[in-house]
Amino acid sequence: MIGNIFLLSRNPAGLCVLGWFLLVLPMACTSSDTYVEQGRNLMKDGKFREAVQVLNQAIEADADNAEAFNSRGVAYFELKDYTNAAQDYDQAIKLQPNSYRPYYNRALLKVAQNNFADALKDYSDAIRLLPDTSRQAGADVYLNRGQLFAAQGQIQPALNDFSQAITLNPQNAQALYNRGNLRYQQKDLTGATVDFEQAVKADPKFGKAFYALGLAQILQERRDEGCLSLKQAQTLGYADAVAAVTSYCQ
Repeated sequence: MIGNIFLLSRNPAGLCVLGWFLLVLPMACTSSDTYVEQGRNLMKDGKFREAVQVLNQAIEADADNAEAFNSRGVAYFELKDYTNAAQDYDQAIKLQPNSYRPYYNRALLKVAQNNFADALKDYSDAIRLLPDTSRQAGADVYLNRGQLFAAQGQIQPALNDFSQAITLNPQNAQALYNRGNLRYQQKDLTGATVDFEQAVKADPKFGKAFYALGLAQILQERRDEGCLSLKQAQTLGYADAVAAVTSYCQ
């Protein structure tokens, strides 16, 4: 068994987190906006407490600055101050209800709180509000919602979301791997193999995808190829590959 798809992303929450440079709302040139920019730079450096202090000044300068609330919510989230993060995302949505970003951020918060039903709703609202030009951001939102569907056993909606993420960003290795994982679990080894091959092509350091590819190839009696894939997974440090190489390739 390859594993639970919900635990396959590259960060502990199992989610694809958009960088702060993707979480900005359109702003005019005001003193409040200057503070917001300073706050963002502090967050990029991992200085979240300092960012909160600067973003407080942004809000004092302009209590209607939606991006100030959205950005401060991100800082609070990183500090695991979920109560204040939720309040800031709510206010950002109230001030600018047609932006997808606060909905997306609030969905991440809901997942961290194990409130999956509300997280799905926020992801869906974010998708509804996505501009047509935001292909990379759209791929990330679909990827995260798909992972949430998969964690709840909603396989077809998860497959649909992973496919949409891949359509928006064909190089999204995580979406390719996740779709391949579900296809593998459904015994669609041909489809799974194609996805795993594309995943390792998009990310040649994705050890878990090489491992999954190797297992799928071996199950299709492609042992030589499978062992090459498993050995590459082992070289990349994927722990489970060691036992697989011993079992299948020696």
